[in-house]
Amino acid sequence: MLAFEMERPASLKEAFEILSRSGPDTAVKAGGTDLLVWMKKNLVHPELIVDLSLIEELKGISFDPSGGLVIGALATVNEVAEHPQVGKFYPALMDAALSHSDFVMRNKATVVGNLCSAVPSGDMIAPCCVYEGVMHLVGPAGRRKVPVMEFITGPRKNVLQKGEIVKSVELPLPKGHSAGCYLKLGRRNALDLAQVGVACVITDGPGEREYRLSFGAVTPRPVRAKVAEDLLRGVVSPDESLLDKVAEAAMACVDPITDVRASREYRISMVGELTKKALRKCLERF
Repeated sequence: MLAFEMERPASLKEAFEILSRSGPDTAVKAGGTDLLVWMKKNLVHPELIVDLSLIEELKGISFDPSGGLVIGALATVNEVAEHPQVGKFYPALMDAALSHSDFVMRNKATVVGNLCSAVPSGDMIAPCCVYEGVMHLVGPAGRRKVPVMEFITGPRKNVLQKGEIVKSVELPLPKGHSAGCYLKLGRRNALDLAQVGVACVITDGPGEREYRLSFGAVTPRPVRAKVAEDLLRGVVSPDESLLDKVAEAAMACVDPITDVRASREYRISMVGELTKKALRKCLERF
């Protein structure tokens, strides 16, 4: 690991001042669990790291029944997993949080950091997509909101511009009664990246029943299985024939790679199987 300098601003204003005068080899850190791994593997070589951990306005989790869940940039994965409203209204997110690494790592890793890292296998991405999450960005030019689906543009790439920081991610409250789950396939049961991840949410809001499906580790950027969702729309109890069609539609919308964890063909097949399994589990939870 090469030498680097670190700044620890105590406010967003101070962070913006540091970033405005920093060079291109600058990294912003919350929990730092991804950044440190990339540095040790010589994938990135920052000359300056801006540590956000002292900025109070980036901490905490809030919930408003009229709006939804707001997760601050410094809120850890464990804090999200243990939040009572997450378990009640966002079970797919809670499942994903509990499947992320181990308890010690989850005390450092942040949900927003997982989204900013934009690694396709990131456990937080698919759940935030099915809950239609929105990233709140702040910077010298002001504030803007970007849906999670549009925030990640490719592996380890996002829309953040120079000097911008993600303040929080907001997940709207699902309308009406809902159920959700996140299933993850790995080579072993702990401390492993996903070979395939599937997030599923079912809602019974005004009108007909709706389904949402998103996947992890099988696409370069976030994706919703719109065709599969449309096949399920309004169906209360899908039969096996319909689930098979939904699985085929789900497999058609992913574009995985072959790597050391799994082959492309295996991942596509498992998308179909996990999609059906996730739908059955959501229906059981309803």
